[in-house]
Amino acid sequence: MNIAVPFKQVDVFTTSFFKGNPVAVINFMDSEEEVPSTLLQSIANWTNLSETTFLFKPSDPKNDYRLRIFTPNEELPFAGHPTIGSCRAFLEFTGRKDASQINQECKLGVVRISVTNEKIAFEAVKADIDAIPEALVHGLEKCISTTFKTTPKVLHVGPEWVVGLVEDSQTCFNLNPDFSLLGDMSGKFGITGLVIAGKKPDSSGYEMRAFAPSQGVNEDPVCGSGCLAFVRYLQDLYQTSSTTTFDITQGGRLQREGKLSATIEHGKDKISYHVGGQALTIINGMINI
Repeated sequence: MNIAVPFKQVDVFTTSFFKGNPVAVINFMDSEEEVPSTLLQSIANWTNLSETTFLFKPSDPKNDYRLRIFTPNEELPFAGHPTIGSCRAFLEFTGRKDASQINQECKLGVVRISVTNEKIAFEAVKADIDAIPEALVHGLEKCISTTFKTTPKVLHVGPEWVVGLVEDSQTCFNLNPDFSLLGDMSGKFGITGLVIAGKKPDSSGYEMRAFAPSQGVNEDPVCGSGCLAFVRYLQDLYQTSSTTTFDITQGGRLQREGKLSATIEHGKDKISYHVGGQALTIINGMINI
């Protein structure tokens, strides 16, 4: 193509540099050239981050941008921390100030994003929940060498996360999963991976971890879609009747300090699920393509 396009690397779900989950964001919104998917996949493979995203002009002018999300190996319909980081990059690329709501197109659908001061939050497009076979429950308990405190279920939020609670936050933090076995179980049962959380003592907050070895990510440092799956799971578990927000930390075992905010919002006609946090731009530049 022989063009130079704007590039950012954004640290997501953190208030401290180098303590969140990075995403590379490349801006094709001003390019008139066709960009083949093979090139996008090659770039994502080269950056070697868990996700690399690409901003394009929206197909519907009512929306703000179209986002394509790639791991080093494949394209995703949706992912959480790339959504937050890409929105931060979009605001900086465009100099937008009137950004109380952003509409992001992606393969899963249109994601509604709210921007309040430094916090960016997205609303779930999809948050369905199903039971899982007993064989999967027992297999996952073998993977983590402990029993679940609550019955785990599979959450369909774009990725397919199995979610369950363990005894408490320290139990969650101390887990040392068998990643090889978990990868085999994930492939056999068609799941993305496993989200585990434990409640913090004397607090409404939780410690959370997300494991996806079948996707090439043994442990995700700070996982937005996993958090979305978790908050939907909490609604199924506790059947809240009013708007409730949970503070969630993640990444301590990987020397990160992920901070997420998850909300179950009770509206007039529906319950919606929101995940948010801050994002800091680490790298600004251009990439030659």
